[in-house]
Amino acid sequence: MPSKTITAIILFLLMIPFIIFQGCGDKKDKGDNGKGNTSGKANSDLLLKDENGIKVNMLLKPKSGDVFKYKMNAKTTSKEKSPMTGDKEITSTQDINYYYTEEVTEISSAGIVSYKITFDSITIVSNLASADSSVSLTYNSNIKDSIYSKPDFLQYNAIMNEEFFARVSQNGEISDVYGLENVYEKMFKALGDTLSKDQKEQLKDSFGKDAIKAVLQQQFQMFPENPVYVDSVWTRSYETSMLIFPVKNSLSYKLTGVKEENDQTLLTIDADLAVDFIEKEIKDKQMTYKVEDSKTGGKGVIIYNLTKGCVKSKETSTNLDLSMKISAGSQSVKTSQNVSTELYVNLLQ
Repeated sequence: MPSKTITAIILFLLMIPFIIFQGCGDKKDKGDNGKGNTSGKANSDLLLKDENGIKVNMLLKPKSGDVFKYKMNAKTTSKEKSPMTGDKEITSTQDINYYYTEEVTEISSAGIVSYKITFDSITIVSNLASADSSVSLTYNSNIKDSIYSKPDFLQYNAIMNEEFFARVSQNGEISDVYGLENVYEKMFKALGDTLSKDQKEQLKDSFGKDAIKAVLQQQFQMFPENPVYVDSVWTRSYETSMLIFPVKNSLSYKLTGVKEENDQTLLTIDADLAVDFIEKEIKDKQMTYKVEDSKTGGKGVIIYNLTKGCVKSKETSTNLDLSMKISAGSQSVKTSQNVSTELYVNLLQ
C-alpha cells in the first residue's frame, strides 16, 4: 500500500500540465511594453496594441532549423506515516536532471512544429529515510558503473543519445511522440532478447510515448486559443484522478508583463493551481477509502520568448497533504501523506 500510494501521487503531480517560469530581470508595467511590434523582428506581429492596451497572440512559432538546449530539474519529496510504516514517518526524495536538445525539423502549413529530440545526459539521486535507517541511490547516464546496469534504469540507458521526434501545436500541446523504435530495440537487447511479443508490448507501454510526452509537456507552455491582454487572466480545467479519487484541476494563468530584452520580446506569466475532489469516498467490494482532510495546490512563474518561440525558463511547485481512512468491515486504518514537487526548466542556449 505505501509504495503504490506514493507512486500514484507522484505520477499524478508530474503529469499536471502546470508550467511556471522564474524570470530574469525586472518586470515591466504597461507603460514600458509594446515596443516590439514596430521593430519588424520575428513574430512581432503577435504583439498588438489598441485602445484597450497591449494584446498578445501567444503562439509557438520558432524557425525551422532552430536548436534549443534545455536542462530540466524535477524534485519530489514524499512523506508517509501509517500502520503500514509502523506509524513511523518514511521520507523518500528523488532529484532528476535531464539535459536534452531540440531541433526544429519541420513546420506544417497549419503551424504544427516537429522537433528532433535527443537526451544528452540524465542524472538521478534517490533517498529513502526513516528515523533509524537511510538508503541512497545515484544514477549517472555518463558513468557505466554497477548502478547503470540495474533494471530500474533500463529505460534511461536505452533513450540516451537516441533521436526521436515530437509534434507540437501552435498552442503548445504535444500531439504525438514518435520514432522510438531504436529505444525499444535497445531495451529488448538489454534483456537478452528473451521477451515474448506480449511482453515486449507491455514493456513499450510502461515506457512508451505517453511517458515521454508527460515529461516533455512540462517544458512546453500551453496557451489559450485567443489573444490575451496584459494583466488579464485565462483558465483551464480538466478532470483526472488522484489515487482512486476523481478530482478537478483548475489552472489560472495571468499575463503579468511584456518586456524587451536584447531585442527579444519576453512574456511573464503567473500561474496558480487548485485541486478539488469530486468524490471523497470510494467503495469497492471489500474496502472503503475516504479522504478525511486534504490540502492541495501549486503556483509559479513562466518566462516565454515570443520572438524565438520557446520557453526561456520555468519554475513550478506543487504540494499535497492528504489524510485518508481505509476501512474493511469493522476494521480501519488511517494514513497521512505529503508530496511536494519542484520543477525547473532552463534554456541553456
